[in-house]
Amino acid sequence: MKLNTNNGLGRAALRLVVALVLTFTWITRAYGADTEYKLVRLETAGQAVRVRLPLTDVSGKVRPKERTPDGYGEPLAPTKTVLGEKHFLEWQIGYDTREADAPNVVKEIQFVRKGETKFGAELSKMLVDALRLGVISTNDILRERDRLAKLSEATLEEREGITTEKTPLENKGGALPDGFTRWTQKVPQFLRETEHGWIQIQLKPRQRAVGNQAMVYVCIPMKRVLTADGKPRAPGPAKTKETVFYEFSRANAGFLLDIVRAFAIASKQHNEDMGQILGKILEMKTSSP
Repeated sequence: MKLNTNNGLGRAALRLVVALVLTFTWITRAYGADTEYKLVRLETAGQAVRVRLPLTDVSGKVRPKERTPDGYGEPLAPTKTVLGEKHFLEWQIGYDTREADAPNVVKEIQFVRKGETKFGAELSKMLVDALRLGVISTNDILRERDRLAKLSEATLEEREGITTEKTPLENKGGALPDGFTRWTQKVPQFLRETEHGWIQIQLKPRQRAVGNQAMVYVCIPMKRVLTADGKPRAPGPAKTKETVFYEFSRANAGFLLDIVRAFAIASKQHNEDMGQILGKILEMKTSSP
């Protein structure tokens, strides 16, 4: 269709089309930038594996929190909070993806789960890079693979559960009106704390199936995060779309292996996946020149 720009109506239509194209272009670029910001990115920095984490994506895989006695942490508004000693980043870490071209993917690591091909990603790439840099050794990978069978005997997803019990109302003003009673859900949580951070395993109801699933979170204290130039981040509110960094080096290699063990005891499925991933990493190591 050709617009007739010789009259006022045609010129107005042309201006509208141009405006729509410019608006669409701006929205597409803004969405792309926002999507990129939310991604966890992996790179190497000297003899360390560096992880880039978004600091203000409160609904994504990485969320800033204030530490609380129950271990779960309290979500906060990072741009309105002076982030410091009592705060941390909760990172819901993964180890695989369905997409061969996804960020942080290792295409050489492939395995099949329930008829679907998976590719190693995120934790898998961290392990591959850490092994290549000498942060961890082949013996470390062999040791973790060999202990998987023993850990699978007592995986948490199969052994633990969420319980509900009736609880008294002492100091709560007495009985509830209209015949209501008070019940409390008890959700088990498992923590491994180190000087470099801590790891949580939480049981949560499955979103698309019956039962519970074990979720693994890596918790990084704000005092351990770095700026882009490798310096500790000074306490203060987060800037819009600010990113921070955390490095795995020989100094905290044990913390990286703790994440592998967390998945190994979280569920039988995670345990089996770890076995395939560690096996593929060893194959890659022996086949490399």
